[in-house]
Amino acid sequence: MRGEQLNDLNFMEKVYRFEDRQAGVSLIYDPDDNIYTYNAYCLETHIMKELFTVEQEYLDDALDLINAEFGSWELVDLSGKSSGCGSCAAK
Repeated sequence: MRGEQLNDLNFMEKVYRFEDRQAGVSLIYDPDDNIYTYNAYCLETHIMKELFTVEQEYLDDALDLINAEFGSWELVDLSGKSSGCGSCAAK
């Protein structure tokens, strides 16, 4: 059984982390179409290179995808980090 996963209440503050990789869900706004979508992503944090990205229309779909692909990684809370560039990777 898996522990805590990303969900609709914590996805803005928590990410999955494994070594130098981070995976999570971010909110994207498209001003041309005036809509929000959800980006399920994984990136290499040291070089800030995106390794995986899938845009989803619905939050549940993005969460299901991230939890299925990266749910075995450590779930880390970013909300307590200090401000500055180091605390905002892909947020």
